[in-house]
Amino acid sequence: MKLKYIYLDSNRIDRLHFLQILKHFPDITLMAEFSDAVHAKEYLNYNAVDFAIVSSDLPIYNGFEFVEKLNDDIEIIFLTKTPLDAVKSYERGFLDCLLKPVTQNRFKISIDRLSNKLECLKLIREQKEHMIQFKCNFKSEKLQSNSIRWIEAMGDYVKVVTKNKNYMVLSTMKSFLEKLPENQFIRIHKSYIVNLKKVINYSTRTVNTDGEILPLSRKQKGAFKENFANFQ
Repeated sequence: MKLKYIYLDSNRIDRLHFLQILKHFPDITLMAEFSDAVHAKEYLNYNAVDFAIVSSDLPIYNGFEFVEKLNDDIEIIFLTKTPLDAVKSYERGFLDCLLKPVTQNRFKISIDRLSNKLECLKLIREQKEHMIQFKCNFKSEKLQSNSIRWIEAMGDYVKVVTKNKNYMVLSTMKSFLEKLPENQFIRIHKSYIVNLKKVINYSTRTVNTDGEILPLSRKQKGAFKENFANFQ
């Protein structure tokens, strides 16, 4: 997914120069450009972006003051003609501070830094993902919900299927489903619950879950299709 950003610079010449550099980065999408902080702030009140490129010399209030007034926490790439601004940028936690005139190679370092940071944050979120706890063979087990491929009814037990191990848990399907993240897991049959993150495709009667073909009942088909279509 492309990262969305806005660009603020009151200097028309600098802005035209930098816009030419931005054309060499197709993986980021410029949503809007501004010559002052007031209109940029108004835009961000109603629109979300991943980062902002902000010049220090803005009218009404400068680049640092603009960032302080932001309601949302977004990454900032700061542009300046004053080397000492780099220290202020570091103290305020900006992603990067670039000295004008900015070169394409130097800006690429900023984008690579941004991509690496967002990837690290993604990994951290995944590590903190929903955990479930249950008893199996008289032992307490803890499992990341994303590792579950599907759950299968086995009499008075449910079989929790993961890539590396299966767990036999004394539970009903309904009770176990209540432990799982809402909207990520859904029942496709009286005997099967699937993890929508593992679903590859489906037909009128089956669901391909992580390479395994599981039955899709007529009763559960409508709810499954709706959840699958809306699942992010």
